Amino acid sequence: MKKPERDAFVGFYDNGTYRVGCSGATVYVFDRDGNERGRFRDFPYAYHATFMPGRNIIAVKSTGNALGFYDLDSMTLLKRHRMAFNGCQDDGFAFSPDGTRFYNIERVKTSLRTQLCVFETEGFTKICTLFADDVNMVLADIEIDPETGVPYLLGFMHDPEKGFPDHRFIAILDESAHKIADPRTISKADYDRLSGFKDWERAGFTEKASRFNFAIRDIEPILLLAAEHKLSSDSLKKLLPPMDRNAVRPVSIKELYEAYGSPAR
Repeated sequence: MKKPERDAFVGFYDNGTYRVGCSGATVYVFDRDGNERGRFRDFPYAYHATFMPGRNIIAVKSTGNALGFYDLDSMTLLKRHRMAFNGCQDDGFAFSPDGTRFYNIERVKTSLRTQLCVFETEGFTKICTLFADDVNMVLADIEIDPETGVPYLLGFMHDPEKGFPDHRFIAILDESAHKIADPRTISKADYDRLSGFKDWERAGFTEKASRFNFAIRDIEPILLLAAEHKLSSDSLKKLLPPMDRNAVRPVSIKELYEAYGSPAR
């Protein structure tokens, strides 16, 4: 029997009412006292999830091509979506702070084509798909400012002739205009550090997730990221030793966006 402990799973999440552990084949649900309430096995490779703000609803994303929304009070699958590419789907996703929108970065046709899908959360239907026609822009992560509701995107522009990224960027999502706004070019080192850290954050800072995350196997680059850009993330030091992971406040995409200071040319 699985225990409701962070390092028993690849992905682990706790909203104060429920604890959810994702092992890949199974999503385990525990109550606040650690009693198992049930399990979901609706699709394989389910390693990552996130809670809807203010609700006992959780989104679970498979690295295959499935996305599911669950009501943990009733222990029911509310909606399942099949993504556009039957390959690795391990990029960012997030609820809006008010819980009315869900954003998912989805790979399309190949690992170097992405789109951003936006869902409403009354019935979890897709309301729009952004950037599907931009064959050169590859999105990796999305983060939404909890105070302003502004979405920030992390990604890179792919040069098909050279066969590798032309430059890496952070930008604001202008949802109403269906475009990115004020993109800021960042260094490869900062991109690698930040994307590795956000991957680990997406898994709930579990020990198992860190084993497969080359960017954070040595935590020093993450500490350097905070130091070099004077980010307000002193608690990152508490990542050493790993027992203090619960106290970490991660570097945010917004912080690095503001640290770079001026739009890319």
